[in-house]
Amino acid sequence: MPAGRPAAYKPEYIEIAREICGLGATNETLAERFAVSRRTVDRWIAGIPDFRDAVADGREIANGKVVSALFARATGMHQKMTKVFCHAGQPLTVDYTVELPPDVRACMFWLRNRLPEQWCEGRRQAADDGLGFEVLEEESRRVAERNRSSAGAAAPNEDQAQAALREAAERLEVHL
Repeated sequence: MPAGRPAAYKPEYIEIAREICGLGATNETLAERFAVSRRTVDRWIAGIPDFRDAVADGREIANGKVVSALFARATGMHQKMTKVFCHAGQPLTVDYTVELPPDVRACMFWLRNRLPEQWCEGRRQAADDGLGFEVLEEESRRVAERNRSSAGAAAPNEDQAQAALREAAERLEVHL
């Protein structure tokens, strides 16, 4: 008779794991369901290919559901609803459709993750083409110098100064 504890793993766990992972189960949830430790579930995933594949397939299904729901929220959707009223002492069931507009937060989440180059949270760094903030500062100094030199002859031309700053900012891709 072999020594040690009997193995807790059973082949029927494969389909159970696939199904509950499709509903969003984590390794902790699997451990609770199978009455084993999380480390045991981790070992099953690492050492039993059929179990690992079932967990991966289930999680892929769950991820697909979440992506689909996020996309629907980001783009807007129509949702069928049912409401029960009491009319003349009798229940009256009414079906109707609600239009849910696009959710801005869902849009931003989608775009920041799918198109990070265009939709990152921080400002995009200017390409390193020899231009830096030094260019913007130098342009500001030049405009200030020009204004000082022309102060005696006429009032400084603020439109020219603003135009020069805007042009430098555009080259640096900085929003003023």
